[in-house]
Amino acid sequence: MIITCPNCNKQFKIDNSLIPDEGRDLQCGSCNHIWFYKIEEQNNELLKLNINQPINLVEGDKNSKILFFYGKCDITDEKIIDKASGELFDKMLSSIKLDRKQISLVSYIPRGLSEFDNNHKMNSILQLINYRLIELINPKYLIIMSNYCIKMLLAADLSSMSLRGKWFDFNTPNDVVPKKCRVLYEPSLLINNPELKKDAWEDLKEIKKQLGG
Repeated sequence: MIITCPNCNKQFKIDNSLIPDEGRDLQCGSCNHIWFYKIEEQNNELLKLNINQPINLVEGDKNSKILFFYGKCDITDEKIIDKASGELFDKMLSSIKLDRKQISLVSYIPRGLSEFDNNHKMNSILQLINYRLIELINPKYLIIMSNYCIKMLLAADLSSMSLRGKWFDFNTPNDVVPKKCRVLYEPSLLINNPELKKDAWEDLKEIKKQLGG
C-alpha cells in the first residue's frame, strides 16, 4: 500500500503485512515525523464522507483482460474521460479495434469525488480501493494514463514521458500474478501537445499486438 505522511505529505510504499490489525507507529523517511497508523481508521474515514450520489467505480466490461486507469474526472463529466478528451479516447480505442464496452475503465478519483482530490486522507482510502479494484478485475494488461495515476499507483515521481514506450510488471500488495503494465498518454495531453500523437500511436500498436490484433 501507499502511505502518506500527515506532516509533509510525502508518499511511500509499505507492505500490508507490516501493519498489524492493532496498528503501529510509522516514521517518515523524509521529515522523520512519527505517527500512529491503523488501516481500520483509514477505512472508517470513508464512512464520514458526505456523498449524496451513487459512485460508479468501473465503466465498461468488468471482466475485460485490459484495464485502462485514468487520473481524475471533472465534476461535470458524465462518464470517465468525457468531452473533447473522451472523443479522442474513443478514437484511440477505435484505432486498435476496441471500444468502451470491451475494456474496463477506472478513474483513480471517481466521478462525483473530484472535490476530494487534495484530501490526503481520502487519497489514502482511494489508494486501497483502487488496489482492490485491480485485484477484483484482475486484468492481464493494465494501461496507466496520466502523471497523477503514475504517482498514486506506482508511488513514483516520474512522468508519462519517462515511462511510456515499454512494458513493465505491476503488482498490488495482494497480487500473486503481476499485470503487464504500460503507460499511455492521456487524451488531454495529446490535445495540448499534438506532436506526441506519434508516440501514442506506437504505444497503441503495441497494446493491439499484445491483445492479438
